[in-house]
Amino acid sequence: MVLCGGLFIVSAWDDVNCVAGEITSSGPCGVGVTAGGSLLVIGILLFLIGCVVLVRALRRPVDEAAADGWRVGAGFVVMICGALMGLLIPRLKCPPGTTLSPVFRYCVNQEVVYPAPSPGLKWKFLAFGVGLAVGVLIIRWRSMPSWLIGAVVFAACVGTTLFAVWRSTGIPGFHAYTSAIVLATPRSSTRLRVRLGARPPWSPFRRS
Repeated sequence: MVLCGGLFIVSAWDDVNCVAGEITSSGPCGVGVTAGGSLLVIGILLFLIGCVVLVRALRRPVDEAAADGWRVGAGFVVMICGALMGLLIPRLKCPPGTTLSPVFRYCVNQEVVYPAPSPGLKWKFLAFGVGLAVGVLIIRWRSMPSWLIGAVVFAACVGTTLFAVWRSTGIPGFHAYTSAIVLATPRSSTRLRVRLGARPPWSPFRRS
């Protein structure tokens, strides 16, 4: 929790503390400020709770023959990570050169409009199913080594955190622009072919 909260804070601060004209992990300054503000609050809460848990855990003795509540808690954490991963995976995806309309869920550009395909639905169910299966395995496998449980929980939490950061504010140090700025980029690489006295292109259809 300390590591995930710290990663949330670092990633969100890149967008919250940006100056006009800068390029952050999620693109130009201001694009990910809403997601950055939400992620900053979540990161601070996770970091503080993780610090409290860490301090209390270091001060308490550990008994190998203790109850199985810690293993049940670890299983539920993996299930939650799988559910969050499934929610974060985008269900709709548009091919390059088109953008996803936020209301009607169509892939649009200056020439075509068609319903957006849904290739991410199976990955949503897969992420949720894997998280549920691994969580149940941790709960039911009583002889599962504690180091293996810790490694699975650590991998699930860090993997979900990295994916959440990548989908929202971007991973610090990597300029992987989020979909929020795609609306401004389809024509960014084309030249503006306008000159004084130019005529419109010939068309076989004339105005009445």
